[in-house]
Amino acid sequence: MARRAPIRASVAAAMSIMLAAGLVPLTAGPAHANPVAGEVIVPAVIALRPQTALLSAGPSGFLRYEYGRGHLWTTYTGADTVVDASATETSSVPQFGAGSDVVAHYDQTSRTVRLRNMATGQSRTVVPPTGHSYVSALGWTVVTRTGTVSDADFTWHLLDAHDDGSFTTRAVQGVPDDVAGTFVTHAPLADAHGQVVQYRTDAGSHTGWLDAEQGRFVPLPYRMSTYPGRIVLTASHLLWWQDGTVFIHSRDDLAATPRTVPLTGDAQLLGLVGETLVVARHDAALGTLNFGMPVWRVDAVALDGSTTKVLLPRSQGIAMPTPDGGLLVTGGPAADQWGVSLVESADGGAVTVRKIANAYPQRIQAVDGLTFTQGRLNTLEYEPWQDRRYLHTRDIGVSGSLTVGARVARGGAPESCSGTACPALHDTGDGRTVVSGAGQGFTPVDQQPHLLEPAQSLPGTRIDSTRSYQSVPATSGRFAALTMPSGGAAETRIVDLDTGQAVFTTALDVEAIWGTTMWVRDGNDGVAPIDLLTGQRGAGVWFGPGCLLEDLQAVGRWLLWTCVGPAAGQGAYDTVRRMKVTLFSGPNWRPAKLGDGFVAFESNGKLTVTDVRSGMPVPHTAGEFASWRPWDVDPYTGVIAHLGADGGIHLVPSGIPVPPLSQLDATVATSVDVRGGARQWTPKWWLSKPAASWTLVIRNQGTGATVRTLSGGLARGLVATAWNGTDGSGQVVPNGAYAWTLTATPADGQGEALTTSGTVRLGRDWPGRNRFRVNSMAHSSPHAS
Repeated sequence: MARRAPIRASVAAAMSIMLAAGLVPLTAGPAHANPVAGEVIVPAVIALRPQTALLSAGPSGFLRYEYGRGHLWTTYTGADTVVDASATETSSVPQFGAGSDVVAHYDQTSRTVRLRNMATGQSRTVVPPTGHSYVSALGWTVVTRTGTVSDADFTWHLLDAHDDGSFTTRAVQGVPDDVAGTFVTHAPLADAHGQVVQYRTDAGSHTGWLDAEQGRFVPLPYRMSTYPGRIVLTASHLLWWQDGTVFIHSRDDLAATPRTVPLTGDAQLLGLVGETLVVARHDAALGTLNFGMPVWRVDAVALDGSTTKVLLPRSQGIAMPTPDGGLLVTGGPAADQWGVSLVESADGGAVTVRKIANAYPQRIQAVDGLTFTQGRLNTLEYEPWQDRRYLHTRDIGVSGSLTVGARVARGGAPESCSGTACPALHDTGDGRTVVSGAGQGFTPVDQQPHLLEPAQSLPGTRIDSTRSYQSVPATSGRFAALTMPSGGAAETRIVDLDTGQAVFTTALDVEAIWGTTMWVRDGNDGVAPIDLLTGQRGAGVWFGPGCLLEDLQAVGRWLLWTCVGPAAGQGAYDTVRRMKVTLFSGPNWRPAKLGDGFVAFESNGKLTVTDVRSGMPVPHTAGEFASWRPWDVDPYTGVIAHLGADGGIHLVPSGIPVPPLSQLDATVATSVDVRGGARQWTPKWWLSKPAASWTLVIRNQGTGATVRTLSGGLARGLVATAWNGTDGSGQVVPNGAYAWTLTATPADGQGEALTTSGTVRLGRDWPGRNRFRVNSMAHSSPHAS
């Protein structure tokens, strides 16, 4: 088919994995309010992505972030209070307060820290002195630091807020003289009594305890990672995990010898509740290992390292200790059941878990890209719980009114797929798709073209493993143009997808293929057709002096050309009447797609369809159109598919009748040795639009008697069958010549049935007899490299 815009993801890369979460069901969205005549809407595919982030926890409740709601204070009975509806911060844990009901908000512009006790409503304000940098808030105490890496007087300060609006400043005592910098940690390592800090000296990185009550700094005799999942500060202990061992220090003496618990494998350390260690373990059944994704199971672990029970079957592995020894954990079986649960001690030393708050998932329009060919709708859809895009196919009705078939999953795109760096899908018009990778992060194999059969899942089968290709400029039926990487002699190979063999090689730029006609660039301002079956070059088409050809599409007898440069413009060209129809003169052309006798484009938020069959452009509006969203024209049915502002995929008839059903290509062997029924004659015919049904009648050429009738139902662009040389009763017919006639009726009811005929000889090979399939001979271009 023509060169057309392939599927690529059109949204920005997914948000930070620390924000994404949730098993995501796909639900139907709202329907379009005012559909145009004949329009059908595929309901919006909405993915739910919880983004709950735990920021602090006090005796009466906890602070969390929820998408679209900002910061919420939630009591342990589940009541929410909006703290900052505009907040987007989710990761700087100590910045918002720690271990108390006091919530902090730091305004960087005014350098003001506002403190609010969510239990009593009492508020206080602290403006740090000049030269102080805000670090965190511990209850009513604000922590700042002064000095830089080169200063000898670097220290931390404690600013104690009072009811009258004043505050007193205490310099933290015992800070090492050689501190050369500090590290910011997003782990829950603070409460109203103090916080764990990581700092650097000339000797390396170190960990210390900043005691807010006594105003002193205590270097700790061990080094550990302060990354979330590696270290936790609870009301009674400091825990850290390294080299397969969890070290549990009592806060009564952080320098004393710790208890140890073995913990190995892909896990995250969440906390200690009573005498039970709570950890998150990666569960491969939930998805690929990914921190921040909901692929973790929350387990209770005894202090001998044995797992006692599963607390939550699915979680992000994010937790927050409470001042009374409990542990808040995010999780749930699905996105619409996501929330915050509280793990608590129970009688007898066991632990219990109960859900105390629901999440507010973000609603994401999942469709990133689409193609629409022969009534088959392919969509690339984002699924947040895997942070990955998946291919889905729906068969759309092609007889009478449009109907939408079931959504069929066809596998995931490479994990590196995001933004525009996603696989390009090039539909061939016979149910197959050529997949080519692009973008940084794709493996060398992902980048190479693969063939996806109609029922096959990604990644498909590599087309040619003997060479590396850079792009797929065009596909149609059994033909795919594959371009070699630049750097040497430019070369494009036309590969027969049925045989895997190259049938044509050229040094010219391939612009489009329709059926068996390939269009190659002829200079900067024209193109020329080449018959892929004979290698013959036809009369060129020029678009005027000064044209720098930007894009070319081919459908049936029509070309769509777009020029830039001095003679910028856009229009259609009728290759039968050799007539140009100008749509735009000058640089104000539109991104457009070609149908059989019409051009579709967006204009002022409307879908415009321009009929060019008469030689004059006749436009009409076909409904609303959301710019910069994926869309496609099915040149075989004349239906346009576009992603609407409502998230639904709108299927809009163009209003331009598709020409009568015709044959685009065929591979029909003229002789075959069926060897008593053990082998088969396997003819194929490629069609210009879907057929409602087809019948193949095979007659004895000598007697005219019908020996076999084969038939089938709906054919979306391809009639393919097989005959093993037997009659209707299963008896092998004699060797000799047989005449065949194929009749196919158009699915849209427009035009006459297609009838084509020929002969096939059954028997063993003999010298000089051509037993190759017709229309599949390889040729070389006169311009081949």
